[in-house]
Amino acid sequence: MKQLIIYGAGFLDIIKLIDAINEKKPEWQIIGFLDDQKEEQGKVFLGHPVLGGKELIPELIKNKNIYFINNCYDEAHKFRDRADLLDHYICKVPNLIHPSIDMRYVKIGKGCILPEGCVVGGGTEIGNYVTVRLKSLISHDVKIEDYSFIGPGVTIGGCAVLKEDCFIGAGTTVLHHKIVGEKSKVGAGAVVTQNISDGITVVGVPAKKIKRNFFKRVYRYIKKRLLKIISLLNIPS
Repeated sequence: MKQLIIYGAGFLDIIKLIDAINEKKPEWQIIGFLDDQKEEQGKVFLGHPVLGGKELIPELIKNKNIYFINNCYDEAHKFRDRADLLDHYICKVPNLIHPSIDMRYVKIGKGCILPEGCVVGGGTEIGNYVTVRLKSLISHDVKIEDYSFIGPGVTIGGCAVLKEDCFIGAGTTVLHHKIVGEKSKVGAGAVVTQNISDGITVVGVPAKKIKRNFFKRVYRYIKKRLLKIISLLNIPS
C-alpha cells in the first residue's frame, strides 16, 4: 500500500473517502496529518496523529513511497500556498476520487478531491488541486481550472468554465456555457445566469455583484437606526 500524509487536520469526510477507496481496492495507508497550527500538533485526529507542520516535509519526502494530499481549504490563498509548497518539494500528490464516480472520458490533473455522490460528465477537464464537496454535479464539457473549490450540492451546466482560484458556494447553479472569472466567489445558493468577471463576489438569484462598500453601508444604516431608537427612548448615547 502507498503511504499518505494528509496536509490539514480538518474535513472529516477525507477519512471516509479514503476508507471507501480502500474498501474497493486497498491502496492507502494513512501515516498521519500535517497541520501548521501549533495547537493541533501532537494531537490525535480521527485516530491518526498530527505529526507536525510543514517543516517535516523535507524529511518525509526521503521516503519514496509517501504521498501528500492538500486538505486545507479554509482560505483560498492558504490552500494555494500549501499546494505551491508541495510542488516546491516535488512531493507525490495523488487524486482522491470516490470509486462510485465514473471518470471515463474525463481529464484530471493532480491533488483533486472528489467525494461520494459527485457526478462528472464526459469531456470535462479538471485542473490541479481542485476540491469538490459532496453530491455536486458537473455536466459535460466543463472546464475547471487549478485551485478551484466547488461546495456541496453544486450544479455546473454543460460547457461552463470555472477559471483559476474561483470559489463556488454550496447549492449554487452555474448555467451552461457561463464563465466564472479567476479568483471570483459565488455565494451559496446563487444562480449564475451571466458570465462573472475576474475577482468579484456575486450572490443571489440571479447572481449579482456585491456593490462596493456594501457592508459599510449596512453598518451605517444600522447605526443610524439604533441612534434614532436611542433618541426616542431618551437613553444617553
